[in-house]
Amino acid sequence: MLIKQYRTEFCRPPNLSAQHLRCVAQLEADISEVLPYLNTVLRGHQFFPETPSLTLKFDGKLITLYPRQIAINIVKDEAEAEAILSWLKQQINDTWERRQDLEPSFKVALKPSILEILKILPRTNCRQCGQPTCLVFATRLSEGGSRPEDCPGLDERSKSQLQKYLGQFHIGK
Repeated sequence: MLIKQYRTEFCRPPNLSAQHLRCVAQLEADISEVLPYLNTVLRGHQFFPETPSLTLKFDGKLITLYPRQIAINIVKDEAEAEAILSWLKQQINDTWERRQDLEPSFKVALKPSILEILKILPRTNCRQCGQPTCLVFATRLSEGGSRPEDCPGLDERSKSQLQKYLGQFHIGK
């Protein structure tokens, strides 16, 4: 077992109207060696071997794993952060145990094309998704900040097509 426990710290972003928290978990162990294996298992979106760090997109959140800490950009509360950290702890420990059977990856995942996403969307700029335009919504989809289900104007065929496209990048879970 690589990680047994961690200590969490929370802060509000500098924007005074922000309703979310940022979370940093201080780890008891150095997880540098497991990062390339996690990049294989979780299909990270930015891997920097020289730092080392691995950034993931998970349910609209950016999570960065460093040798001795995990940073989560946006959480609604401490319970949500704990759920994510608990899941990550399990992933890290499971991956560490299985590392002999895994091929480490030092590659950065490809990113979805905003224009390809926009082609699938209705392009009505209806704002029912909460975004001012379909282009903004497409950008949020490409970053993992929105899901295909968030577009009420998307028919089932297009929704399925969009989920299939985003699934290549492990976005839209």
